[in-house]
Amino acid sequence: MFRSVLLSWLCCLLPLFPLRAQIAPAAPITSSSGDSTVRRTLWQRPVSRAVLVPTLLLTAGALTTHRVEVLESDEEMREEIREHMGRPTTTLDNQLRYLPGAVTLGLGLAGVPGRHKPVDQLLLAALAFTLNDAATSNLKKLTQVQRPDGSNLHSFPSQHTSLAFASATFLHKEYGGRSIWYSLGGYGVAATTGGIRMAKDAHWLSDVLAGAGVGILSTEAAYWLYPRLMKPMRRVLGSRALVVPSYQQGAVGATAVVRL
Repeated sequence: MFRSVLLSWLCCLLPLFPLRAQIAPAAPITSSSGDSTVRRTLWQRPVSRAVLVPTLLLTAGALTTHRVEVLESDEEMREEIREHMGRPTTTLDNQLRYLPGAVTLGLGLAGVPGRHKPVDQLLLAALAFTLNDAATSNLKKLTQVQRPDGSNLHSFPSQHTSLAFASATFLHKEYGGRSIWYSLGGYGVAATTGGIRMAKDAHWLSDVLAGAGVGILSTEAAYWLYPRLMKPMRRVLGSRALVVPSYQQGAVGATAVVRL
């Protein structure tokens, strides 16, 4: 059972690692109609392709949680972990969830070219993590699933895993086109974070699978929303305006900063 679940987990993640030739920026496809020119880039790829993997992960998580339990794997996975690993006391998961995002911003500040400039990367990260926090927090309140250790009813989905995968997707989208190792490293860290959460008896397998789906969707949504939000805002406030979204204790807001 343990090996089959791990194999399924890897199969879910494999579509996240396309060949380098697939993720490198392609030459624009241009078609002319009068004076109009249409350019198709990775920035405008089909929505269905962007949401396929996270949707599969969310579905797998929903089908294995105790409220549905179509696939009975939560208890089996927990027993396998208890038998082979015990219950670690590490706090490494608290740091790992931020690592891919921190690497992304660090590379930008160090001058390594990504898909966006450092300021845009910072705003994209803020938007992605805001969406992630809002989605994960509200899903926890809605589902009320008890943690494996019985500590509370905020198990589904895993917030650590969700943030880790949002962070890894951020790294993948900014630097995956430069080298597939950025993507492999980021998603490897995110998967490790989810594994530690299960090993610590803080989450079920279903929580981790759903958390991964929410995390990826959050960053995908941020990259879709960002140009649509910034274009009208900069038209009103000027090119020196920055908008930073926020989410705290159920309240969603934004702060506009104008450099005079």
